[in-house]
Amino acid sequence: MSFAQANPGTPGTPRETTQDLVARLNPQQKQQYDDARKAFAEHRYADSLAIHRLLLKDFPGDPILLKFASETALQGGDPAFAASMLKSLAQTDPDDWQAAALLTRACAEAGDKPGRDAGIAHMLDLHSRGVTPPQLQQYVVESVKVGEKTLLINTSLVPWGFYKIYALGKVIDSTGKLLLSITLESNDLDQPGFAKKHPDEAAKGMRRFSFDTYTETGIDNTGRRTQSQALYKFIDGEPPPYEAIREEFVKLAAGQGSPIGIRTNLTVP
Repeated sequence: MSFAQANPGTPGTPRETTQDLVARLNPQQKQQYDDARKAFAEHRYADSLAIHRLLLKDFPGDPILLKFASETALQGGDPAFAASMLKSLAQTDPDDWQAAALLTRACAEAGDKPGRDAGIAHMLDLHSRGVTPPQLQQYVVESVKVGEKTLLINTSLVPWGFYKIYALGKVIDSTGKLLLSITLESNDLDQPGFAKKHPDEAAKGMRRFSFDTYTETGIDNTGRRTQSQALYKFIDGEPPPYEAIREEFVKLAAGQGSPIGIRTNLTVP
């Protein structure tokens, strides 16, 4: 599984881990569990989900199985089923960041915008309280079909990287090959100009943001990755809400819009 892994919880809040679950399984159940993981890895999501549902009959309400089954349902294109499994788990244990992140995605892909936005806010709260792992910078909010391609939209818990990325879109083909990266970023190099033009706003912590795209351009003669960057739009002030980011990302993934600036063969920082 790619997401619902061991989650021992915060101090004072014990939580079942994958190892705890496996220790409770008899040999037949352990084989089912292994078969479900193998089917997931092979992208046989319907098979994986069917096995998880059998295990949930033996262990109703088990949080690890619910999260595994929910992630499998999401990958298989059934966000409504995933949301139905996750809501009670998220209510029972609001500090389970995995359940919160998965439920946020399930709501997004099921068209529940209020649930999606509440989930994004809750994940930020969990991050501010130190509940999410320190290394968790971002998580997937939504998978969107754009023609024959798929757009995976990640939102950041904290701006990260050289360009201070607030949201990242990955456009992939049917084989999973990355075709294009899309960012909402707030590069530190853009801030002096913003502060000069908007000193009062800058003093209040506001920033300049931009929508950019990146395509891979291979390896240079020093062995480092290179990219081409296209700048599409500046936004001054506050980062836009998720719905506005999603709308812009979908347009860019579909090849709509004209860049206002292009830089080629940039070394990836």
